[in-house]
Amino acid sequence: MSSAYGDTYNVKVTSGVLVTCDSAAKQILLHLDSMREGPYKFIIRDFNDDTHVLVKREYVEDIKELLQNELEKNTYIQDPNL
Repeated sequence: MSSAYGDTYNVKVTSGVLVTCDSAAKQILLHLDSMREGPYKFIIRDFNDDTHVLVKREYVEDIKELLQNELEKNTYIQDPNL
């Protein structure tokens, strides 16, 4: 039986942000998330496509910074002395 205030189905609601990015950025996000433990993981759902993940709202700014740092590591910068 369900009461007016009870939830007999144990439904869990999580607020998230749908991130759309290219496949390379998504792979970086999946890797960064895999390096975190338990409650510090930020990916809620990995959709079975190349461009979408659902992330925890409170981690959006952290994710932007982490992704930017990773992308900068992989950016070629020409030596001005050449």
